[in-house]
Amino acid sequence: MTFRKWAVLFSGAMLAAAVLLGLFNYAVDPFGVFGDKLLRWHSYNMVNNPRIAKIAYLDQYHERYDSYIIGGSKSSSLDPALLNQYYGDAKFYSMLMYGGDFHDYEKTLYYLVEHYEVKHIVLHMSLQEISHYNVNSESFDPKKNLHAKVSGQSLAGFYFRYLTLHPKYSLSKLEGLARRAVDPDEFTQIKPEDGVYNKVKRDAEELGSIEDFLANHPDYALPIGRLDASAMHQNVKALRRMKEYCEARGISFTFVAGAASDTEMASYSLEDLKKYWIALAEVTDFWDFSGYTPISSDPRNFYDSMHYRNSVGRMMLAYMFQDETVYVPPQLGHYTTKENVKEHSERIFTKPPVDS
Repeated sequence: MTFRKWAVLFSGAMLAAAVLLGLFNYAVDPFGVFGDKLLRWHSYNMVNNPRIAKIAYLDQYHERYDSYIIGGSKSSSLDPALLNQYYGDAKFYSMLMYGGDFHDYEKTLYYLVEHYEVKHIVLHMSLQEISHYNVNSESFDPKKNLHAKVSGQSLAGFYFRYLTLHPKYSLSKLEGLARRAVDPDEFTQIKPEDGVYNKVKRDAEELGSIEDFLANHPDYALPIGRLDASAMHQNVKALRRMKEYCEARGISFTFVAGAASDTEMASYSLEDLKKYWIALAEVTDFWDFSGYTPISSDPRNFYDSMHYRNSVGRMMLAYMFQDETVYVPPQLGHYTTKENVKEHSERIFTKPPVDS
């Protein structure tokens, strides 16, 4: 065989392999990039990367929704169904994403408003966003990146990357299908119909005493590590842009700071948090459930040291909408304004004395 013929055959084989890989990844669609038209396993795609899979899902089903919760993984405990009841005229969907980031919140907001009907936005902030901004665009990571429709990057390049992904991602999805045949709960951690975590099993577990809980969840008390305030000013600027963007379009905008555990609180400079709160309150009034509160010291109010339970989310919404049928501990919740933020932040960001 001549070298020329060998080169032609080799090039043809490589092209055929690339085409087959593209067809395989398109059909299995492990991140839901192409709408998952064959398997339609949206929960799996969202578990892989909710930033991408939820956009592909909503592009197909956005007419079912007209209001959105935007935030990191903590925001899942704000129940869209409860918000629908409280607002009365809304059909909420949760855009929870892993590793909340104000840059990604802002980009997601713009995409939602520019492509779907949007009446209400609830923006949920944890505390950990204070330490980072726009970190997921620095390199290609199929499990963390935004959809190119949201980020503004090249759509052609975006789709090409997912067509040519390593086949391990698609093979893992097929393996997941086999596991789901044995256990229907496999890869159902996110509910595609409303976008929140599926916490049915976790919410049904017997919590027992604090000692019992810590014995069953030994990782809870492990330190998270120090988180600096390097993204504080970028977040405040992004918040201002998002608020003004919604107001200019007649969209209601609600800002919520979620509950934090004492374990998480140990990761931050309390003085930085006080400055952060004052800067945030200059931009907008907001509902605040963070800091040292009546629930922060009891680990049973949290799934882990970073995520509060759905029951706490119900308390938060009950406080916001004055629902007296739900018990809310005194001093859990505060409507924070620039007039009261200094006194309030001093209270919630001052570590309480250790009981002797």
